[in-house]
Amino acid sequence: MASTKNGKQPAHRPSRRQHIITAAVRVFGRNGFAETSIQDIADEAQVVPTAVYYHFDGKEELLELAMRRVFDQLNAVVEAARPESEPGDAEGLIRVIDAVWDWVERNPDEARLYQVQVASANGSVKVLRDEFEQRHVQRGYDYLPEGTTRSARAAKVRHGAQALAVRTLISTTMLVTALRAEGGPLSQLPSRSVLQAVRELALRIVATEQGPATSPT
Repeated sequence: MASTKNGKQPAHRPSRRQHIITAAVRVFGRNGFAETSIQDIADEAQVVPTAVYYHFDGKEELLELAMRRVFDQLNAVVEAARPESEPGDAEGLIRVIDAVWDWVERNPDEARLYQVQVASANGSVKVLRDEFEQRHVQRGYDYLPEGTTRSARAAKVRHGAQALAVRTLISTTMLVTALRAEGGPLSQLPSRSVLQAVRELALRIVATEQGPATSPT
């Protein structure tokens, strides 16, 4: 296998691109964006810095691609777990929560990167985050029961309440799972106990939307 004289891998191999992104996921997750340099990523990937620049414009592009990997993986996990279900299917919701939970345990580097970057996202990463959240907010309505309203105003109020419920459900689930990543605030707690608490909270959020809406007086 060809290598440079210092033992690091050459730049031109096409497979190096994904290898470098994987290294970027780990380094950005550990250090954050501001404290990460191209040299850090090159060292993690065991390549020379010119190999990184051969494939990427700089660390901004690497962060975007690293976060895209995280969101793509999560989208695939959720889609695979989602049943073709009727509105208000609590069992389907639990399956999705469990699937995301398992993803965190299998992918600690990606989960840590999500934890570190998603709250402070800006630029292209913020666009990715907003697209991700909007996608799952729209699908999240499927977990809420259908209701009937007797006026346009009541329907508007109900929709607002449901939107808040869905966003709370998604943000809470993702935040808790991310905080479980190695070194996170919840990483020392028993995994199954925290998972059960998330399940119960999710079902409680959904339960607030149970029952027919009434017309405001």
